[in-house]
Amino acid sequence: MSEYDVRFASIPISSIDGRLIRNPNYGGPSVGPHGWTWRPEISKHGKHGFIAALVEDVKQHGLRNPILVWSFPEGLFLTFGGTRVRACAEAGIEEIPAIINDHTDDFKDSLLVTPENVEGLFTDVPRDWEFNEDGFDYHYNLERARRVNHDPAGLAWLNGENPDWLDKEFPWLT
Repeated sequence: MSEYDVRFASIPISSIDGRLIRNPNYGGPSVGPHGWTWRPEISKHGKHGFIAALVEDVKQHGLRNPILVWSFPEGLFLTFGGTRVRACAEAGIEEIPAIINDHTDDFKDSLLVTPENVEGLFTDVPRDWEFNEDGFDYHYNLERARRVNHDPAGLAWLNGENPDWLDKEFPWLT
């Protein structure tokens, strides 16, 4: 095994220990390379309307895209996909497909992800993705096909046109 392998597997939602923070502006217990940290929170518990719509869509059509997690000796940490994890939990789904940057070799028997097969793991193929020295990474703005119908915030979520809706959907903005 190299320093890490990238694997694809279905994992129990309960196995995710927290959110990996790669932004130096946020603190937490140290984990992984580069002084990265983690927090136990998986979701900020906002976006209620979007979550409700996503739960119903997931129940009817399943998941469109895997989440991205990192496996370190300290645990299994979510990078992108917190909204999907929350929606699956609320829909009663116990396992979720994941692309795993496996720094522990815990997923050595799972599908090896390569530049040749990674796009086939997504319904909404990310525009920006790469394999680098830290593992696989992609831009987090997925579920695009759902956002138009279920997320009226879209990319204009801070335009201030509806402050009551913003307060309900994004309570941490205050």
